[in-house]
Amino acid sequence: MKKKLHVFAVDDHEAILDGYNFMFENIEYNQDELMFTKASDCESAFNKIKEHTETPFDIALIDYSIPAFADMDLQSGRDIAMLIRKTMPHCKIVVLTMHREVSILSNVLLAVNPEGFINKSDCNIDDLCDAFTRVLKGDTYYSKTIVNYSNRKEKGITLEDIDVRIIVLLSKGIKNKNLSRYIPLTDSIIATRKHKIKKLLKVEGDDKDLIHVAKSQGYI
Repeated sequence: MKKKLHVFAVDDHEAILDGYNFMFENIEYNQDELMFTKASDCESAFNKIKEHTETPFDIALIDYSIPAFADMDLQSGRDIAMLIRKTMPHCKIVVLTMHREVSILSNVLLAVNPEGFINKSDCNIDDLCDAFTRVLKGDTYYSKTIVNYSNRKEKGITLEDIDVRIIVLLSKGIKNKNLSRYIPLTDSIIATRKHKIKKLLKVEGDDKDLIHVAKSQGYI
C-alpha cells in the first residue's frame, strides 16, 4: 500500500498555495503519494476540515491573516489552527504570519502551541522547505522572530499593556506633555514608566530610538 502524505494549506493568496504544493512535491520525505488540500479563508478551511474528519491531515500550514467566517466565529488562522488541534489531534500545525506584534505571537503560542511558527519575513524558500521537513519528522521549528520573542519572555523582558500604549501614542506623534490626556496616569508616573521601559528594552537614546526598538521587537 502506498504511503500518503496529507497536507492542508490555508492562505488567501493562490500563488502561495501553489508554492507550498510545489515544495511538498519536491520535499525529501518518505511518502509515496502527496494529497494536497487547500483553502483560502476561514469558511473554506472549516468546510475542508469537516470533509476530512475520516482522513485527517498529517500537516497543516495556516496563514494567520485570512478572511473570517463570522457564522462559526472563526476570525483568523489561529481559530482554524485551534479547530484542527481539536478535531485532528495528531496533525502537525505550522502557523505562518507577517505579524510581529507581541499580542499576536503570545496568543498563537498559548492557544495553539504549534509545531511550527514562522514569521514570513524570516525565511526564504529553502528555509521553509527545511522547516516543513523538520516538523514532519517530529521536530519543532520556530523562526528567528518567534525565537527572539520566546527568549525575551523567558528572561522577563515583556511590557505591560499600559507601557505598549505609551509607545504607540509616541509613535503617533503625541508629545510627552500630552500623554496624560490619553492615559489615566499623572505626568510623573508616565515619565517613570518610560524610564523603566527604556531600561528594560536597553534603549539609551530618545523617543525615536525607543519607537524603533519597540517596532523591531514586535511591541508595536
